[in-house]
Amino acid sequence: MIELKNISKSFEDNHVLKDISLKFKKGETNLIIGQSGSGKTVLLKSILGIHKIDKGQIIYGEDVYSEMNNKEKQKIRKEIGMVFQGGALFGSSTVMENVMFPLTMFSNFSKLEMEKQARFCLERVNLEDADNLFPGEISGGMQKRVAIARAIALNPKYLFFDEPNSGLDPQTSIVIDNLIKDITLDFNTVTVINTHDMNSVVEIGDNIAYIHEGKKWWTGSSEELMKTENKELSEFVFATKLMRSIKKNK
Repeated sequence: MIELKNISKSFEDNHVLKDISLKFKKGETNLIIGQSGSGKTVLLKSILGIHKIDKGQIIYGEDVYSEMNNKEKQKIRKEIGMVFQGGALFGSSTVMENVMFPLTMFSNFSKLEMEKQARFCLERVNLEDADNLFPGEISGGMQKRVAIARAIALNPKYLFFDEPNSGLDPQTSIVIDNLIKDITLDFNTVTVINTHDMNSVVEIGDNIAYIHEGKKWWTGSSEELMKTENKELSEFVFATKLMRSIKKNK
């Protein structure tokens, strides 16, 4: 589990995160949602340690990650898999080389063992036939699947996704959502997803945190979200669905 205890973060006079407490559970998909500028991206970066929080604690398992020095954090960072919004693949490396990258950096595997592990991860995301292709030769959805394969190469305890369906069509987004859900269950990871995709929220949201004006405004499951009487959350869900419908019909 990852637990946030009363965390706050400011940039000069801009108070972005205000006394947020949350728990992200193992084996479940934990989604962070909110309007642009609500603080959800800063929240994700704070959990990862990219931003140093001003107050509170970020706890991975039993380790107070926010109070560790860089050397102490290295152990936990090796247990983290991250899928960035754009995939962040190396364009001059093959799909296989991209997936092997964290293994070359952080494992003691032989080359044969690294190739075997990378191939297993590619099979897990149904890309076993794309190993010798380059990122520019495959679709956006396939690139996201390569990024997921790379993220699970070290068998992480913690998986983070930043807008995993950004730039994807609705059908491909469903494929990615189902893949994230399946991997979360199979690997029993603590999975945290920063998203604006309401379809993802409804379909795979085990635990949802709605961030509004830098505060934890609402938490619950996808079933509870559809019945919520929270004014700000209801307006956000309606506006998001409306914008999605407009873009789809253009």
